[in-house]
Amino acid sequence: MTDQSKASGQGFLSIRGLTKRYAGFTAVDNFDLEVPKGELVAFLGPSGCGKTTSLRMIAGLVPATSGRIHVGGQDLTTVETHRRDMGLVFQSYALFPHMSIAKNVAFGLEMRKVPRDEIARRVKEAIALVHLTGKEEHRPAQLSGGQQQRVALARALVIRPSILLLDEPLSNLDAKLRDEMRNEIRDIQKRLGITAIFVTHDQGEALTMCDKVVVMNQGRLEQVGTPVDLYERPKTAFVASFVGRTNRLKAVAKDGTAEFAGQQIAAPPTLSGPVEVMIRPHRVSLSPAADGQGMSGTISRAIFAGDVLQYDVDVAGQVVSVELATRGGETVLAPGTPVSLSWRPQDIFVYGAAA
Repeated sequence: MTDQSKASGQGFLSIRGLTKRYAGFTAVDNFDLEVPKGELVAFLGPSGCGKTTSLRMIAGLVPATSGRIHVGGQDLTTVETHRRDMGLVFQSYALFPHMSIAKNVAFGLEMRKVPRDEIARRVKEAIALVHLTGKEEHRPAQLSGGQQQRVALARALVIRPSILLLDEPLSNLDAKLRDEMRNEIRDIQKRLGITAIFVTHDQGEALTMCDKVVVMNQGRLEQVGTPVDLYERPKTAFVASFVGRTNRLKAVAKDGTAEFAGQQIAAPPTLSGPVEVMIRPHRVSLSPAADGQGMSGTISRAIFAGDVLQYDVDVAGQVVSVELATRGGETVLAPGTPVSLSWRPQDIFVYGAAA
């Protein structure tokens, strides 16, 4: 594990050594995490990295092979799911199609044998919270995908859980609805002050919604930190490439420097031999070749994408992607145009090359 990033003190949700093994396969390996009360934390990573398995172990849906799960100081590792006081929102919504919206939201309260008048009051409040007042008697099929996701969220919140668990809840929505629900979930979570875990493979969701992001890869934690920490100070090549777009350039390091296209780049003194030099496309400056500054290259592809101009530039046989914000009236440089590239030293990441 490259960085477990353990917080000082004990969090409201405390996970220690959480591991899940199947026959010949380890899905989650020695997961440690501390989540303070009221934080929204993303589990971010590619498919198969162990993020959903971790969430399901926290929920009690999957038994842990080893490790402990504490919430508010109470050990819940072996406690049954329905006794963990957690609200779950799934990717598939999991609504009862034959029940009204009000009945769907009330279901968890009825299972807990809450008095009928209190159920009515809390269901009304939960439906209002997700802006569905007036839809109480509708069936799920009469609602849009975004509205169905709001119902699933209301059903999870109405039981007043200590922790809200969301498993890729926005992946079935179109881009506009994802943006709307992203903001709504964050607003509701902050308003209620509820502790929440949000599983996603979408870096945009993780960076824009969450207080903290847990980046996972092949069942292990790569790095834990704020969105700014992960984006500006990635500790591994995987984090740098997964959290945001980046160029990955091959170079050779020796005595604290890496050489790329004749340029000397500062590198960790512990690195020697093949390395990867990474720079984010929007941090690369492009100017006419006549300026004579930076590295010389030739445009191999130009794409006008509305808000940005995207250029692929051939530099010493490697492609450097550049993204420039548009302001209107730009001339799009044609393939074959010679240019010069430069960047700030602080925007460069250098890592040992993968074997």
